[in-house]
Amino acid sequence: MASAAEDDYICPVCCEIYKNPVLLSCSHSFCKECLQQFWRTKKTQECPVCRRSSKHEPPVNLRQRD
Repeated sequence: MASAAEDDYICPVCCEIYKNPVLLSCSHSFCKECLQQFWRTKKTQECPVCRRSSKHEPPVNLRQRD
């Protein structure tokens, strides 16, 4: 089981360590590819965790970057 500190580096979509992490305005982070795939599947730009709408391309999350 991952510790709380390790959970800070795990993408909630793929459950792996972030690859090219991006940050949504709701403060949730994802791998860029995971988020783009989710958006393509859903055909809407919303957060996979809280479903809040996102109108802009998310910036790179420098805090989570390896």
